[in-house]
Parts: sequence; structure tokens; C-alpha cells
Amino acid sequence: MRFLSQIQLDSIPIILGLGALHTVRSLVLSPMGQPVVIVWEPLLEVFDLPAFQSEMFELSETAKEKGFTLVLVTGLTPKWNEIKENLPQFTHSKEPINRKWALYVTPSYERYFPKLIEECRENFLSQFQSQNTNQNTIQHFRKVWTHNYLKNKSTIEETKSSIQWFQSFRGTNSNVLFLGASPGLERDIESIKKHRNTFTLFASDTSIGFLLKHSILPDYILSFDSGRGTLFHFLVELPTSIPIITWLGGSSCLFELPNPKILVNTGHPLDQIVSFYFQNEKGLDWPHIQNPSLNLLGMAMSITKEIFNRNLVLSGVSFVSEFGKSHCNGTGYERYYLPQLHRKQSMECFTKRLYSGVRKGKNQLVWDELLSAKTKEKIQIYSELTAFNTNSSSEQQIELNSFQGFPPRISDLAKWANQDQSGIIHSETLNVWLRFSLG
Repeated sequence: MRFLSQIQLDSIPIILGLGALHTVRSLVLSPMGQPVVIVWEPLLEVFDLPAFQSEMFELSETAKEKGFTLVLVTGLTPKWNEIKENLPQFTHSKEPINRKWALYVTPSYERYFPKLIEECRENFLSQFQSQNTNQNTIQHFRKVWTHNYLKNKSTIEETKSSIQWFQSFRGTNSNVLFLGASPGLERDIESIKKHRNTFTLFASDTSIGFLLKHSILPDYILSFDSGRGTLFHFLVELPTSIPIITWLGGSSCLFELPNPKILVNTGHPLDQIVSFYFQNEKGLDWPHIQNPSLNLLGMAMSITKEIFNRNLVLSGVSFVSEFGKSHCNGTGYERYYLPQLHRKQSMECFTKRLYSGVRKGKNQLVWDELLSAKTKEKIQIYSELTAFNTNSSSEQQIELNSFQGFPPRISDLAKWANQDQSGIIHSETLNVWLRFSLG
């Protein structure tokens, strides 16, 4: 039962190895809240046993009576993509199934077959690398996210800052230009200056130093990284009129700037609580903006998707090193690494680790998403621009739909946050803020 208690409610459990069938039997008798549980048996000599098959059949029938599905997967290298696609068929559900999967190894198999288990685990993680990366990111940043969220909330209340809670961008036939900070931006910069008034311009926080140097003022700046490194991108004379699109758990340096803030609901558990508060207390809709790529480009695509017949153009987006550089000139990375430079250590020695010649991880995910979207929507790379009318007048402006308001009290957040089971909220940090907070 100790093993059973480790299974989280927010993911589809995959049980590796049936060395102890009573564990699966206990799971069937006390379903964990998911529509499906997958049992992965790697050993041929086990899943070919008639007694094993008979036991699994009985457990599957019992699971159906309890309202969920037990799926048996066998072999060392299952075809996980096919299994994922067949999940709705297994459960007879019309609703999309939670695609967050977690692997749990039965203690007996971990003890008796360590090499086999290591091979299976590596095989599983190699096919679900984005999930593994997400988990590592959560473990690394959850304390920062929770701390920033509560600190930024307090800063808003103390400074009475101008805060808008993002709902959508609306418009028709509007040209949207997103500027990343890859070296390719340097190639396009003169043309962008010439046609600046043709576009509503969204800039990544990394690119802002380079754009200001060339006298280009974006309409909006996107910044979602919670780390302290974000500060180095904003060590410029930033015009106070440019709105910053971020989230309440973003870098705390943003909330010390006088620029207007537009807050997006990222789906973080604290964002979900605030959304619930606005809906039930104020009757206001603060929609969750999906961004599976976990990248600023993915966020730009998501927040502008309600613009009808949107023309989306991209510059400074590649996720690979170009011309021997990872980024364009004038980014915060140069300011950060400047004290470490000397005649034997160039800037490239430090920044080449940021991007290599090959896309990987979440960068590959967002690139695949982009290529897929290009076939369905009007999306083009700036250097390949041919189809859009770059002589369009500036009448095609998009409209921001948002509302004003303050988040709930920390005590109200804590009341709900203590019920969170995702592990994303850092409970110790939350309790410290609650202890010393007046609200």
C-alpha cells in the first residue's frame, strides 16, 4: 500500500512490472481518479503464463465495474504513440484524456531486475522526454514560482500598478510580427524598420535591447521566465509606455518597472485559483492560455489565435546557433557574461551552450508545432515573406480584451493552495508568506 500511495492523482499511472499482483488488485479496488491505468509487463515468461493472463482478465473486468479501464502493455519497447491514440477508444470517452503520464516501478521488480528496469525506464523517458523535462523544470523552479507569485502580488498592491488580466486579442486580417532574438534578426532589422507600421509587433524580452538600439519600439513585450536572468534583458532605457505581457509568477524585476502589465493565466495552480476567484466572486472570465511548447513563440501564437484571418510573421526565430552565435547582439546575455570575458574567452564560449546546431527538447517541440501550424494558418518567416501585403496601412490594429482588478488575499490563496496535489506549489514558501503577510 505504500507503493500505491505514491501514485499521483494528476497523471495517468503506468505500473511497470507485476511482480506483486496485489498492488494492481488494490489499485483496481480503490481507483485513483484516472479513466485508465496502464500495466506494463516487460517479461515474456511472465505475460505468457495462463495464470497471469487469467488474473489480468479478472482485474480488467473488475476495473470496468469500477468505472475505469485497465490496459495491459507487454514487451520491452511498446509502441506508446499507438497506445496514446487508442486511449479514448479504450475508455469510450468523447472527452480528451489527460496526456500526462507517470511511470511507477513495482518494488519487487526494482529489487530483482535492476538492469531490466533501468532499460525500461530509459526507453520510457526517451519517448516522453518533454514530460521528463517538465518534471525537472518543476522541481527546479517551483520555489521561485511560488515566491515570485506572492511577492509580485504584494508589489501590485503596494504600488497600485496598472494591471490588466488578459482575455484575448481580437481583430481581422491583422499583421502580427513576433520578434525572437536569434542572429537572423540582425539580417531582417533594416526591412523591419522600413515596414514597422505594417505590423502589430510582439517582442521577446531577450530581443528588446537590440530593438531599442535600432529605434524600434514594439507594441508589446513578452516575458515569462521567472529566473533572475530576466533582469539583464531589461537593463536598458525602456520606454514606460510599452506594455509587458507576463504572468504573476514572472520575474519580480518586471513588477518594479512602471510599464503597464498584462497578466496571462498560464494554468499554474495559483493561476487556476485566481481564475476561480474572479469567476465566482466577480463574474469575470480569465481564460487559461495553452502553451504546450513552453516557449515565447508558442505563447505569442496562443494569445493571438483569436485574431480572425491572422497573418503571423516571425523574425529572429530558429532555436539553433547561426553565424557562430546563439543570439543577436545586445541581449542580456552579453551583460551577464561581460565580467567573465577576456582575450582567451570570447562571448561565444559562454553562449554556445544556449543553442547548438541541432534543435532538441522543448525547442524541437515548438519548431514542430510551428511547421504544423504553417500548413493550416497564415504563418511565414520574415526572410521568406512573399504573400503578405507589407504596404497595408496601420488601420489594421488588434484590440486587447482584458479587465482590471487585484488578485485575492494571500490567505484566500493559501486556503485553496494547501489542497493542491500537483507538487508545483512550494508549500513551505507559501506558509512563510502567509505567516508574515497582513492579507
